Amino acid sequence: MRFAKIIVRYSMLVTMLFVVARAPSRAQEPDAAYYMTIFSAQANSRDPRRTHSFATFVKAIGTGDSAKDSPIEIHTISWMPQSLDIVILRRQSEPGANLDLESSLRWAESRNCRVSMWGPYQIKKELYDRAVEQEARLNSGQVLYKAIDRRFRPGTASNCIHAVADLDVDNGLLQSGQGRGDAASRQVAQHLNRWTINPEQTHTWVASRLGLNNPPVNREEPEQRSLVASK
Repeated sequence: MRFAKIIVRYSMLVTMLFVVARAPSRAQEPDAAYYMTIFSAQANSRDPRRTHSFATFVKAIGTGDSAKDSPIEIHTISWMPQSLDIVILRRQSEPGANLDLESSLRWAESRNCRVSMWGPYQIKKELYDRAVEQEARLNSGQVLYKAIDRRFRPGTASNCIHAVADLDVDNGLLQSGQGRGDAASRQVAQHLNRWTINPEQTHTWVASRLGLNNPPVNREEPEQRSLVASK
């Protein structure tokens, strides 16, 4: 009987050691920081077919100065019609395409659009996670594109503005009205402002890692101040 008890205890000890070995150690888990940059593309004309709102989300391993040289993950929500030609009054929803950041900037350049940005801001992990889920949802084909999406969002179809804004529907949908380009992206930035960490601070090294230090991307400094003031 004593021998049997020793065997049982030994087996339990081995099992516990195996579980501990398999469980990730909190001390070994690297810290991570999360960032959001919101963009607008807008031509000098008032043509809504030459406007676009999109956002890029970054995860950096490490925090503070250690994050600046760390590996990063990049996810972009840039929802366009698959044809890349925006038809405002199209009656039916159409297949969409979620562009990466580089493709979004190329689209803006091909339409002679000025590109502006808000951020990069550090954000809470939950908003980053929601962005990753939304990116996967858009890429899955579950969502169609509709420039005027009032009766379709957030379930079956969306325009570019609401594809980003609908990351947060906790307190209702953002009603962007007739806003397009700069005005719409400013609304999205304000709508998501509650997820930012220290919104007075922007993180230029994130922009550098995204290759945004060169034209045609302009920083919207006045809008950054109004974003903070509107909190």
